[in-house]
Amino acid sequence: MAVGIKVSDTMRKSVVTIHPEDTVAKALKAMVDLDIGCVLVSDKEKPVGIITDSNLLERVFSKNKDPSAVKAKDVMSHPLKSIDPDSDIEEAAALMRDLRMKRLPVVKGDRLVGLITETELISISPAVYELIKENIEARASLPNFHEAPVSGICDSCGNYSENLQLIEGMLMCRSCGQE
Repeated sequence: MAVGIKVSDTMRKSVVTIHPEDTVAKALKAMVDLDIGCVLVSDKEKPVGIITDSNLLERVFSKNKDPSAVKAKDVMSHPLKSIDPDSDIEEAAALMRDLRMKRLPVVKGDRLVGLITETELISISPAVYELIKENIEARASLPNFHEAPVSGICDSCGNYSENLQLIEGMLMCRSCGQE
């Protein structure tokens, strides 16, 4: 279900990149100094991989490798999975869920334009709930609303329900409607 929010509306536009031949020490320094969980690896401005905190733990530190002796290209995750900035945020969330990713690069053509993370997805949740509520309210004004149950967020308790009812101008779940 598309929610009408584009990836470009929520993505981080500032993304740290390094070259494939740079050392892991350079990636690690950037991640620590900037308090970020990943750096993108780009070759001639084309994104080719990603180094995450998990990559560093699994491929460098757990194997007692020297970060200044290991190249970014040797530990980066690739091929790079990405999403277009014009895609719906729901598509990004589904892709991240399916691929078990916490961070998803945003690429337009061959150019890196941003990064969408779990943090951005969580931060837009209230906006998504508001869109759902507006959709339900619009549906409530339809003539046949009272004939079929509607799913969405209860105006009284804020919980999701598959069976909302219009009571005194509010959409309520069965529990709140009986109070």
